[in-house]
Amino acid sequence: MKDKKNIVWINTMKALCIVAVFFVHCQSYYGIAIGSINQFIHTFYVNAFFFVSGYLLFWKQLSAPKILEDASKYLLGGGKLLFLNVIYRVVIPSILFSMIEFFPSCIIQERSINVSFALYKTIGGGTYWFTSAFAVSELILLVLFLTRKRNIWFYSTACLVFGAVGLLIIHQKVLENNIWAWRQGLLALFFLAIGGIYWLYEKKIDTNMKWWAVVLLLLVYIFIIVFFEDTNPLISTLQIQPMGILTSCISCLLLVWFCKRLLEIKILTFIGKNSIGFYFMSGALPISLSLIAHKMTDGVHVWMMLTVWIVSLLFSYIAVMLINRWLPWLWDLRKIKN
Repeated sequence: MKDKKNIVWINTMKALCIVAVFFVHCQSYYGIAIGSINQFIHTFYVNAFFFVSGYLLFWKQLSAPKILEDASKYLLGGGKLLFLNVIYRVVIPSILFSMIEFFPSCIIQERSINVSFALYKTIGGGTYWFTSAFAVSELILLVLFLTRKRNIWFYSTACLVFGAVGLLIIHQKVLENNIWAWRQGLLALFFLAIGGIYWLYEKKIDTNMKWWAVVLLLLVYIFIIVFFEDTNPLISTLQIQPMGILTSCISCLLLVWFCKRLLEIKILTFIGKNSIGFYFMSGALPISLSLIAHKMTDGVHVWMMLTVWIVSLLFSYIAVMLINRWLPWLWDLRKIKN
């Protein structure tokens, strides 16, 4: 079976999303918005990560040999490996980078420091909501995988139920504690399930994605965003709307279609393979460079924001390369043994 981590279109898709994440963050931290372009970016720039993660997760867990393991064997085999991957590749790096970033971030943003805030931002997963939600959603699916069901619709239905419960909790404003962004984690299950369903019907969907179908989807996508209100697709804000889920699904399909037709670009492949590392850089660098940019010029300028965006990506690229070379254990403590 082809190595899932090295599928070109997946790495390209993750890379484009990371570039979009930096673009949105740089606008926010620099203090300028470029027209209404964010309405279109918001539909995919984070949700597509959950979509791709669902695609890969269900592919691996519902394919042989994982799906052939009984409950006890899975608990000590595939299930244990999934759990350890979540802990070592997501949870621990999130905590480490949160600790590295915490004090400089507080100083730069002139925030007061107290113990409860420090614990929440570091141990409590409060710095990087995406990786926190990702860890929660994957651990929920791990529990579901212990049932050893082979039908993806069982998991998809469960994900939709958990997502609906998350929406209800948010709407009723109960259990507002958000340690490890567990509420966003419940909502993320929507897109993990959608990614899994795409994996199941990938060949059929791709076969039917003719040029006219792509154009039709694009027109529907634009029409909804332009003419409908309440189309918030942002999991991070906990205000995601049904129309937001629909536009996110359409944008993910269009992005997959586009990425599958691109030739491999080495830079994008590198960014895609190291997308979590780039994500850890997507806050501190844009904030720091935005402050420097404001000191260099009067007022706000689109060209300066674009400069902050490009330089942030460049510095992140260099930082990730250096960490891969000299401190790879920051991404996974198990590499210390090697």
